[in-house]
Amino acid sequence: MRNNTAISTMGFFANLFGLRNNRKKRAVPASALTDIDIFDKEFLAAASRYTSRPRGDMNMRVRSEETNEVIPFALAFPEAFEEWKQAKSIWDKRGIIYKVLDNSIGESLKLWQVIERYNIDRYPEHALKIAAEHATGPDLTDANFHMAVARAYFILTRYKEAQERAEKALSLVPNHMKAKILLGDIWHHTHQQERAHDMYNEVLKIKLTSDARKSLTIHELVGFDSDLLHSPVYAVAMLRGDTAVTESLWDSIACEFYHYPHFRSAHATYLVQKGDYMKAFAKFMTLSREMPWFKEGVINSYSLMQQLELEPQMTEDKVRLEEIIRREHWTV
Repeated sequence: MRNNTAISTMGFFANLFGLRNNRKKRAVPASALTDIDIFDKEFLAAASRYTSRPRGDMNMRVRSEETNEVIPFALAFPEAFEEWKQAKSIWDKRGIIYKVLDNSIGESLKLWQVIERYNIDRYPEHALKIAAEHATGPDLTDANFHMAVARAYFILTRYKEAQERAEKALSLVPNHMKAKILLGDIWHHTHQQERAHDMYNEVLKIKLTSDARKSLTIHELVGFDSDLLHSPVYAVAMLRGDTAVTESLWDSIACEFYHYPHFRSAHATYLVQKGDYMKAFAKFMTLSREMPWFKEGVINSYSLMQQLELEPQMTEDKVRLEEIIRREHWTV
């Protein structure tokens, strides 16, 4: 028996979903109910990031076309649910949900949202390709478009182009908070830390004007959903500034900034300083594979491989890293 589904939405998602899933659904055992609940929660969280809107704006539900009853996302998208259960990391789990959303609301996104979708899924080069191929007149006067392109350049460490685009966004919308934050990040990585610090303070002053809270946790300050100061640079500064910070806190904040090589490298460096060399090496190595343009990731992967005497059993990675270092004219 077929169990067709339709997604009922409100707010931003109104009328965007006209989904029909005609594939036969397999029954989900009661023992998986916890996974179903978690998938629902992560689906909404991923949809929030996918559309570049804080989770408070999300109000999405799926209804059965047979009964019109609200059903879990796991029942509406069983294949994605099964794949999600096999994935280990939150960022890989999000990528699975993004593919579902691509097929459901992808065509309804604005170009800047599509660019950001690929930025946060760790494909900044593809994001720039989409920007170059699909930008039209209206996009060129859209601050969000220039902001999204600036972020792709920043992730790729092309800071000059990133700054030009962030400044273009601010020329169009002088109080564009995301552009201000990114410009602060760019300044930090181009040896203008004082300007970056002033920019972060400016953003927080504006954002916290009507906030009655006297103190905020790091998650509340830098988390995407809080929409205050979602900056990998600021997050790293806070983590490094507290000697009592634990590895678990680094791990939880990594869920926010895994698409930034800057944060991932800082996380691995923290593990080196902690003496956990093998875990640090694994993080640097993964970073060098996913983001080979990031010099710190490549150089530290190669150096740690030598120090840990892992070259004999990692010949392919050794050759790969040496080729990148040679091509980029980097010095170990």
